Amino acid sequence: MKRYRFLAAIVTLAAASCTTAPPPAITPSAEARHLVDPRIGWHGSKNDAIERRFDNAWRSVLSGNYADARSRLADIRNRDAGYLPASLAEVAIEIGEGRFDVARAAVDQILARNSDYTAAEVYGAEIDVAQNQIRSAYERYREVLQRPDAPPSASARYAELQTRLFDQLYGAAAAAQPEDAIRFLRDALQVSPNATAARTLLVRDLIALKRFDEAKHELDPLLSSSAIDQSDVQEELAEIEVGTGQYEQAIVRYERLARRDPSGKYARRLEDIKEQFAAANMPPQFLQAMNADSITRSDLAVLMYWKLASIRFAQNVPAPPIAIDISESPGRDEIIRAIALGIYSIDPVTRRANPDTIVTDTALARIAARVLTVRGAPCARQVTGADAILAACGVSATADDVPVSGQTASAVLDQVAQAMAR
Repeated sequence: MKRYRFLAAIVTLAAASCTTAPPPAITPSAEARHLVDPRIGWHGSKNDAIERRFDNAWRSVLSGNYADARSRLADIRNRDAGYLPASLAEVAIEIGEGRFDVARAAVDQILARNSDYTAAEVYGAEIDVAQNQIRSAYERYREVLQRPDAPPSASARYAELQTRLFDQLYGAAAAAQPEDAIRFLRDALQVSPNATAARTLLVRDLIALKRFDEAKHELDPLLSSSAIDQSDVQEELAEIEVGTGQYEQAIVRYERLARRDPSGKYARRLEDIKEQFAAANMPPQFLQAMNADSITRSDLAVLMYWKLASIRFAQNVPAPPIAIDISESPGRDEIIRAIALGIYSIDPVTRRANPDTIVTDTALARIAARVLTVRGAPCARQVTGADAILAACGVSATADDVPVSGQTASAVLDQVAQAMAR
């Protein structure tokens, strides 16, 4: 009995000694965590003995034991010079040791002969990442994902690079002038088409450059999505409508936005658009005067008539004296009104109103004070002198005696209108 027990023990020990324990799990070093097994996509001849040797060499690479890995890989190449996974594992070591240019040259050489070698393409992408060539890495991973042997880790890495590339492009756009920002944002939307913030920023930059048709085209995807009711989307749509002359639609849209927002941001813009709408419906001579770099007395008469209710709707206007030089003037009727109200005077000898004379800052200040006086502004009562009248009424007008633009004259007349209303 003892003899049988002894034999049984020997058999058990022998069986135990023949069982190969599984190798311990290896946690890849930080440099190697995205480097896939070099055999993925390799279609060369395989040898079981070489495969076992490579398993050990690759474990040394993953653990960061590069000296042992190099020794094992050299042995494999001596046995099979055509075994490319060993060469790619050497690339992994070069990457781990920071020799990226050497690694890239080796990968390029491998891919030149084996363009469908998936692992080599992944390594090329990781070299791109290490050298901050995120777009190239992203495009490489996108191509890898189309392959039937794409490694499982490729999808997550691709998503990570997609985010990084989008952030790079969006950040560059935020710091760029509109023309350059548009290019960055278009690229960003190629990477992430559903990025609402990038799309609205692109639309805003296109609007800033008055490229309204392009802006509408870029905004259309949001108008057919749940984002249509977002305030910024509605705001950009309204600005496109303003830019294309659809003022009434834009006003309705901004009125709705103003009711939502208590800060007054949209209310202020709403008033601006209403003024633009009113200006767009003005006669041609008004638009011409507003856009003039230097205005004439005729232009100023037009601006006064259409911007100052006290002139346009004046009652009991006396018949004006005859002026012989206004018959061909675009602002003839407006000049006649200014003459009739005593704002403009006619030379008693020549009977000329001089409608083509350029208006200077000094002349504008004098005429603004005259309007405040003859139209009965309360602030101008018992005050004499143009400067004193303007100061009393809170109207800012310089006296540099240089030609004034239509926009400058318009701003002064707006102050006159406010003073008249007080």
